[in-house]
Amino acid sequence: MSYIIEQKIGKHTYMYEVESYWDKTKKQPRQNRKYIGKKHPKTGKIISTNSRYTSLDYGTVYFLDKITKKIGLERLLKNIFPDIYSELLALAFFSISEKRPLYLANLWLESTYYSTKEDLSSQRISELLKNLGKDYDARLSFLKKWGKMYKNSSFIIFDITSFSSYSKKLELLEWGYNRDKEKLPQVNFGLIYGEPSSLPLFYSIYPGSISDVSTLTNMVSYLEWLELKDSLFILDKGFYSSYNLEKMEKDMHFLIPLPYSVKAAIKLIKKHSSIGSHKNAFILNGNVYYCATDKITVGEKSYHAYIYLDEKSRAEKRGVFLKKIFELEKKVSDISFKDRSKLEDYLKSSTYGWKNIFSIYKYGDKFGLKRNDERINSSLEKMGTTILISNKEIGKENALSLYRRKDGVEKFFDNMKNDIDKKRLEIGDKETFLGRLFLDFITLIVYSQISKIARQENIVKDYTIQELMYEFKKIKLIKLGEKKTIITEVSKKQRELLKKFNIDYPVKT
Repeated sequence: MSYIIEQKIGKHTYMYEVESYWDKTKKQPRQNRKYIGKKHPKTGKIISTNSRYTSLDYGTVYFLDKITKKIGLERLLKNIFPDIYSELLALAFFSISEKRPLYLANLWLESTYYSTKEDLSSQRISELLKNLGKDYDARLSFLKKWGKMYKNSSFIIFDITSFSSYSKKLELLEWGYNRDKEKLPQVNFGLIYGEPSSLPLFYSIYPGSISDVSTLTNMVSYLEWLELKDSLFILDKGFYSSYNLEKMEKDMHFLIPLPYSVKAAIKLIKKHSSIGSHKNAFILNGNVYYCATDKITVGEKSYHAYIYLDEKSRAEKRGVFLKKIFELEKKVSDISFKDRSKLEDYLKSSTYGWKNIFSIYKYGDKFGLKRNDERINSSLEKMGTTILISNKEIGKENALSLYRRKDGVEKFFDNMKNDIDKKRLEIGDKETFLGRLFLDFITLIVYSQISKIARQENIVKDYTIQELMYEFKKIKLIKLGEKKTIITEVSKKQRELLKKFNIDYPVKT
């Protein structure tokens, strides 16, 4: 039995023919939906799209499908989630190619060629994520087998972020330090990347009140379970303290930036003020950097220190910094403050950290700004420099390259937050939330593989990942009647891109 339903999106109302049936394999009722046209806003009649000619987006899904097969992801998903693996991949492909909210996935699928036509309605997605979140054993089995596939990883990038929510139903939500400085309960999300595969291998979630460093002990246990115990953690400066370094020294190798707030960092920068010598230069990803190596003692332990200078970054940051100084001095001079408190109020509202740059002095009946030369020079010295320390000798190029890879993790967190209602978790229950995180992890695996090859083949200088998706989207599949299909011409540019990913381009017919 079939019937017509309407779905209003924006100014348009879309019409679908729906046929219900019983799925013997999944033992549940399912639906087949067929798009039949738009509803005319005045007459109410259906503007039919019924034609012997249909054009569907093909290139993007073709590309993503090949990537997924090459890394063994599709095979593993099919093995563990035989009933839903196709839907999971369809949602992952949609997220990568469109970067839009999941409730729009069904509309995307209707204009896209996908090997099996899935039901990706909002109701079905919610049901899928909830059931996925309930199936703890299957998710853990996937992580175990996925980690073993890439157990030769010698480096581990670990990062953690927080998600805030108004929800009162998520048990994991607790009050704690929020990285986004929001006064809301939160949940923490930790992610492990492997190198040289550049793929995410494992993730875990923690209540919001648990500090970053306390999660590392559990992660070491997870790594042993995944047979990745001989690894190096690449951490951010939020993990730094002498106590934490001593604690980590016992269990793991690590690479971590030295914060400028630590006196030893300033001493190292001053000690290596001549770092810009050609003898210290090296090239990484087409850019020139300088590096000096040293040793640093924290507590009773000695660590390897890598002091880096990026001259391009230094010049840009110094230019911005000095320009702000000049502009502020001019504004204060033009206003001619005769009341010291009013000048202080103005500085507080317009310039964060002004006391580190200026002091206020009186001349005649007016108040002006006097530069703090020592602090300004100290700020200028730090610009464009990075100090990384480790309890393992890694090498200057390898250490910087590994630390820069953390950008991929941070971008993923940003994408997750933006997609889940701008950093506010609106998901109502724990199971759906857990299912959504697993889906995002699957999506990240595919995205990371594309990013890795794009870096290796220097594609990133011409294309972002999103621009790649739009380029492949130009490849269409044309249906002529019920049986004949034609794949549109693949351009020279598209063939060259596919070749860099070691993917054969689709044939014309």
